[in-house]
Amino acid sequence: MGISRWRRQDGFVRGVVFYAAVLVIVGVLVLDAVSVVHASMGVRQDASDAADQALSTFVQTESPDMAMQSASTFLKIHSSILLKANSTLQRSTEGPAQATVTITAAKTPHTYVFHYFQKLPWGIGPWFHHLLNPRSTQTNS
Repeated sequence: MGISRWRRQDGFVRGVVFYAAVLVIVGVLVLDAVSVVHASMGVRQDASDAADQALSTFVQTESPDMAMQSASTFLKIHSSILLKANSTLQRSTEGPAQATVTITAAKTPHTYVFHYFQKLPWGIGPWFHHLLNPRSTQTNS
């Protein structure tokens, strides 16, 4: 009778360890998914805000170089990267309302597991690479 009781105890401990491991794995995957969604939504807002910042700086300084530097600095502060900046920032007698700025920004989320999936074959790896490097292009005038 004593031996059968110990065998049931071992099964109980294995079951608890198994369910705890499953919960940890699911929790890490959920954290990674939240991080990716947050980065995707954040990069859009960051690109739009950086374009606004560039226009604001251009209105104050009338220097296109300082405006683009301002946008780049804004994106660095918000953990984004300036990929491309196009502008028609020119001094004119018509005023700064004629200026337009197009900012393309990227953001890489911090993930625990998803970044390993970029190495998978059959098109899954490139899909994860695209998913983990969201980009956004915003134009403001």
